[in-house]
Amino acid sequence: MNKQSYIAATVVLVVLACFRIAMPQSSQIDEQKSSVLTQIPYQIGNWKGKDSEVEETVYQILETRSILSRDYENAKGDRISLLLVASNRDRRVAHPPEVCYTSSNYNIIKSGEKTIRILGRDIEVKEFVAQDERNPKIQENVLYVYKVGNEYTTNYYAQQVRFALDRLKNQNSQVLLIRLSGNNTDQYPEFLEAVLKHVS
Repeated sequence: MNKQSYIAATVVLVVLACFRIAMPQSSQIDEQKSSVLTQIPYQIGNWKGKDSEVEETVYQILETRSILSRDYENAKGDRISLLLVASNRDRRVAHPPEVCYTSSNYNIIKSGEKTIRILGRDIEVKEFVAQDERNPKIQENVLYVYKVGNEYTTNYYAQQVRFALDRLKNQNSQVLLIRLSGNNTDQYPEFLEAVLKHVS
């Protein structure tokens, strides 16, 4: 094994060790809701929100009830659905949103990342278009980002590593998945910035 391979293998072992140490021990549903979710207003600019129901199976899969699902609509009839999933103990809640769509009979027909300026800093966000297999005319434009502590990432594994390292340092970081979906992506950056003002 050459030096480069040895270093790579060592890094992998360290990361796996972090995961084992920081891995939550309970498989029960976390009944405690994050205070972050209560800070999101029903009125965001010209958008008025209404809570949407979260199915019990979703709580069971994510093992937390710390979920906010809310549909916002403006006077023009444009819609943005906001989903927040938060946890102080379990990094598994922030699984890739693509998984939700593909398991609900959607195909991911377009996917990419871009940088947007939010709250005075550049943040990488992930975007994709999900198309209904049964009715191809139905499409969802999705944007999401993970927030761990004060850091943002689009990478599922990066947020896991960050959360595990924070746990090792005894830092009380929170994993937060922020997902927007709707029909007009041009309005996403401004809406996302308004949301992040309440969770930063």
